[in-house]
Amino acid sequence: MTLRSLLPLATLLMLAACDKFGEPANPFEQDDDTTPVDTMTAAPDMRSIAGLHARIFAPTCANSGCHDGTFEPDFRTIESTYNTLVYHPIIKNDPQGNFTYRVVPGEPDASQLMARLTFDIDGQSGIMPLVVDPGAEWNNLSDSFVLYVRQWIKDGAKDIFGQSPSLLDAPPTMLGVMGLSGGQPLERADGGQGALRVPQAANSLALYFSLSDDKTLPQNLELNKVRFAKGPDLFEGQPELDLELLSVPVYGKGFQGQQVAYTHRVQIDPGQMATLGETVYFRIYVRDSQNPVTEIPTNAGAWYIKNYFSFTIIL
Repeated sequence: MTLRSLLPLATLLMLAACDKFGEPANPFEQDDDTTPVDTMTAAPDMRSIAGLHARIFAPTCANSGCHDGTFEPDFRTIESTYNTLVYHPIIKNDPQGNFTYRVVPGEPDASQLMARLTFDIDGQSGIMPLVVDPGAEWNNLSDSFVLYVRQWIKDGAKDIFGQSPSLLDAPPTMLGVMGLSGGQPLERADGGQGALRVPQAANSLALYFSLSDDKTLPQNLELNKVRFAKGPDLFEGQPELDLELLSVPVYGKGFQGQQVAYTHRVQIDPGQMATLGETVYFRIYVRDSQNPVTEIPTNAGAWYIKNYFSFTIIL
């Protein structure tokens, strides 16, 4: 989907300043589980794309002159790794022509990636990785690493949001989340990628969501709900609030730093949900014309995405 125009920041601030806040029900009134969850220091699951990128693709494959953007697959970032692997057409095949895509979710044996890691597919390409730096983890853990890659594919080759892709119709995905309070954009922790920082005195918070789908316009997505929880994976049973569909999209910075269109919004009173120092997590639920309900992010999503979908009350 191509964004053809940009609205000035003044329009964005004007729209946010005109928000009228009612008194939504407290999403936590039915939830007694406030046990702290320490996931900030947890290492990425090696059966996830985040874990595979951190331990295998980035340190072993994205070295200079190899898969560092010089040629595909591009292992520089988690996103480029995923996008150049899953359902991505291959360049080299075996003599029998057994492979169509680098990674086929749910089918390790049909995924060329598995073949490239275990044998020389055409007798002249070699087994990947071709060169390994001295002292690299791959030298001692390659057998385990290959099994982790296989398990990730077998489990559906989920993305950073914890979603399994579809070749025929991809599920909706997230381009960005931003928050405004009192008409002013909120800063984020962790260098702009972490939780939204909401002042304790704020009695209003507008959360904006930018979504994308390969076949459905974001404004035409169905369901459009949001849930809040006091833990990154404590959403089961939480009540749902409606996401408002904006008649005119507003534009702002997306997750990757690009300008994106924000089409969904929810307005809340943050003081009803958290006190000073507490963090609240949120997830959205949408549906396109082909896929079942898409939850963003899911329990299987990368930690930094769950952190991005949160806000913290500060002084």
